[in-house]
Amino acid sequence: MKISKFIYAAVVGGVLASCQSVDTPMFSDKDAFVAFDSKSTSIAENAAREVKIPISLVASKGLDVSVGFEIDTTAYAGKNAAKEGVNYRLKNTSNTLSFTDGGEMVAYLSIEPIDNGTYDGDVCFDIKLSAPEGCNLGANYTTTVTISDDDHPLAAAGILGTYNVVGQTPFSNVPGPFYWTCVVSKDNDYVNRVWFTQVTPDLQGLTPKPVMGTVSDDFNTITIQSGQSLGTVGSYVFSLNILSMSSGQPVSSASASVVPGTSINISEACCISEANGDLYAGAHTIEMTKVQE
Repeated sequence: MKISKFIYAAVVGGVLASCQSVDTPMFSDKDAFVAFDSKSTSIAENAAREVKIPISLVASKGLDVSVGFEIDTTAYAGKNAAKEGVNYRLKNTSNTLSFTDGGEMVAYLSIEPIDNGTYDGDVCFDIKLSAPEGCNLGANYTTTVTISDDDHPLAAAGILGTYNVVGQTPFSNVPGPFYWTCVVSKDNDYVNRVWFTQVTPDLQGLTPKPVMGTVSDDFNTITIQSGQSLGTVGSYVFSLNILSMSSGQPVSSASASVVPGTSINISEACCISEANGDLYAGAHTIEMTKVQE
């Protein structure tokens, strides 16, 4: 009994000694820094309100520090550079953001988008933090602001948005129908192109790459080319294989009929094909019903 008590006392003493020897790390004021909360910000052109972009002071408490900022469009010159007074208004009256001792740990830049009623594409600008006083710059000292144009003709035509999808099985030994969700989004460079997040049923392990489609001038059809990459699973490389429903043979493209604002329908079979030609999943008579802009 005396031995067990001795061992217990030794163990407890050792634990207490080890706990007392650990120093609690302290965040020093000299390590304080400011940074954007996010590397990118997207603002809808028709937001009709100021959008606040947060800049955080990372410190143990509020400090008397400041940081400057500047607007930079160098990366977008000649392409899609946003113009102050044309695409947006900067509502801050000073190019310096200040924090106070014991005060708030977040400051804001306020951007008001301008809805010009014409399509001129998405426009961008960078905001860069600079000249910190009493603190350092964090890794996220730059954020990219994108003002999304709400006047895109494909948006006005009601093509862009989220769709609920149902497709029939093209395989006699595979039951259907199949159900999934597809988002149709615009292309950043070509006004007549769209991207489908998914035109084929789910295949276990595969997160499909988006599939591109070309919209006709009258917005009534979308042409989807066969052979587009759908991604990989391990050593398997998958692509989009389109089959004619009348002949069962591969064709170069599928023509989707569009009822703008309502539906997109594909009659041909869109299948997932592996590099060796084997078909793994697919659907035909694909009906997409719009549920959200």
